[in-house]
Amino acid sequence: MTFDLKNAANQKIAVVSVILLVIVSVSIVGLALGVKLLSVKVNQQAAIIAEKDKQLEDGKVKYTSLAARLHKEVKKVGELEEELKKYRRR
Repeated sequence: MTFDLKNAANQKIAVVSVILLVIVSVSIVGLALGVKLLSVKVNQQAAIIAEKDKQLEDGKVKYTSLAARLHKEVKKVGELEEELKKYRRR
């Protein structure tokens, strides 16, 4: 009879171990799916950031070009004002 008790205890331990193994496996799979979803979101955010950086760089180029044109026009206005002063003095 003691042999049967040991066998029953071993069976209970085996069943509990299998249940715990299944629970741990399900947890690991759930965490793996969570990591996969997070990596997809990170990749999406990286693509959005890259697009925004490109737009920002385009904006900088346009701003620089406009600033250069404005400087050129201001310089031209200054030259025209100087020329106008010459003609007014005469």
